[in-house]
Amino acid sequence: MRFRVFTVVLVALLAGGCVGVPQGGRVLSGNAGGTEQPIDDPYVRIIPVGPEHDWVPSMIVQGFRTASSSFDGPNGEHQVARSYLACASCWKPGAASIVYDQLEDPISEDNGPGQATVTLQGTQLGKIGADGQYIADRRAFKQVFHLRQDAQRQWRITEPLPPELLLSRDDVTRAFRTLDLYFFAPDAQVLVPNPVSIPLVSRSWLATQLVKQLIAGPTTWLKNASVRSAFPAGTKLRGLGVNGGVATVDLSRQARAGDLRNMSIQLMWTLRQLREVQQMQLKIDGKAVDVPGVSGTLQSTRDWDAFDPDGSGEPQPAYVRRTDGRLAHLDDNGAQVILTKVQVAHPAISYDHRQVAALNAAADTVTVTDLLGGATRTTLRATAKGSTFTTPSWDSRGNVWVAESTATGSRLWVIEGGTRPAPVDGWALTPYPVRALRISRDGTRAAVIVKVDGRWQVQLGRVDRAPSGGLQAEGFIAISSELQSAIDLAWSATDHLAVVGMTNANPSPSLFDVPVSGAPISPMIGPGGEMTTVAASPGSPLLVTQRVTGSASPNAKTLNVCRLSDRFDEWKCFNGTSDPAYAG
Repeated sequence: MRFRVFTVVLVALLAGGCVGVPQGGRVLSGNAGGTEQPIDDPYVRIIPVGPEHDWVPSMIVQGFRTASSSFDGPNGEHQVARSYLACASCWKPGAASIVYDQLEDPISEDNGPGQATVTLQGTQLGKIGADGQYIADRRAFKQVFHLRQDAQRQWRITEPLPPELLLSRDDVTRAFRTLDLYFFAPDAQVLVPNPVSIPLVSRSWLATQLVKQLIAGPTTWLKNASVRSAFPAGTKLRGLGVNGGVATVDLSRQARAGDLRNMSIQLMWTLRQLREVQQMQLKIDGKAVDVPGVSGTLQSTRDWDAFDPDGSGEPQPAYVRRTDGRLAHLDDNGAQVILTKVQVAHPAISYDHRQVAALNAAADTVTVTDLLGGATRTTLRATAKGSTFTTPSWDSRGNVWVAESTATGSRLWVIEGGTRPAPVDGWALTPYPVRALRISRDGTRAAVIVKVDGRWQVQLGRVDRAPSGGLQAEGFIAISSELQSAIDLAWSATDHLAVVGMTNANPSPSLFDVPVSGAPISPMIGPGGEMTTVAASPGSPLLVTQRVTGSASPNAKTLNVCRLSDRFDEWKCFNGTSDPAYAG
């Protein structure tokens, strides 16, 4: 009996990209700023095969599962997969998928003459939502398929079909690309990336779907984070073409009511991820429009650089704590310049480099101090017995965020303007201890290390306004099923985290690049030794604290801050320093 399920073809299209599920990646240098998405990798296409006449129910289900991982057909409508169904038109799949790590052998049951069920079960890594949002969620799963024989005594799958595609992580690597949609932060001065996983039908289809999803708005998860879109309600994409490096985007007449400049900024930043797009022309109802701030009708990728969500991308000053507890700049000769007259631990520097928020040695007090003069602006003390604070974190609006944590729960505080401490009532992680918290530069997202089910997980949450008008942090989702535990994290880019953590393959603390999209985590070259903290800034070398055994005694350990050299990916470590920090 033959069982031909598919043919694999390597299609060398300009159509690669970042997969939407963690599965391990290449080893990277320790440079901060995230990894470039391999958008232009070759595309491995599956050519699926329809059912054979003598296939038994388990083979039909296996063939359907494989064929449904191919978005074949002009619009990715799974033409071959539909041939396995009793009612081809009854199946309306989208991007929603269960992504599995392991799949057990199918279990077939005879349910009477001409009827059967086949059960597939295994280990789930996570899910891709209908809007392309990936959420890591490792657990057992089970799907049951119902089958019956047709008039030709061939088995076909009947309704109800499972609501989601069932894809292996290799399927997702091959058939999806993860790209960012860009929306405005509440102050409309910086962009916020919204990663989505998009099925790859063709290169032109990818660009079209990218713009359609941008116009439709942020994913359900990000929608409540107070991000803004410039596209008026009812706006549609009339057409999109790319020729000679120019993307021509034609919007429906509803777009006339929108802000042409802000729509262009969102479109250009979203499309510039595709290598073939260097310029853009905006049309409304078929007519080219002039965009304020642009000379002529052609916009360049450089026209909107001021809205880079990573800021200037220029190397930033690095700060460290000396052995005497004082804050210093880190240069090639070590910690040289004393900046304050007070002792600090786990410092965080404001984006304007005028203030420092830091802990005391017991980590039960947060003090905000003027960086140069040393004047204390405010002090926040722990409210619960035995609680400690996480390293403070600044947003670009001058607010300090810090979590107060015990063994059984946590509380979130914001020091507005660096002077007014207030508890955040809408804190979704109240029942869980929190080890680290970092607010994104745009102030709309919070990356945390939180203890859930006995494991320190990396999660991402939304920061927005509660119905009462106050701030809240909610909607926390796991972004990696591969990290088994995490120790510290920092934003290395607007959509990437640098994490000190462990995996099954790396049980000792190691350095990882972790995309917030749920794309593959990648080990990074570290300085060796036991790493305890990490600091990052886009365009700047990573900094890590390394605990090393002292030469005088095998039990004595000292702390060093290590910095990656721009040359040859070599690390340089500075004795007598700890607690590295960049602004943020």
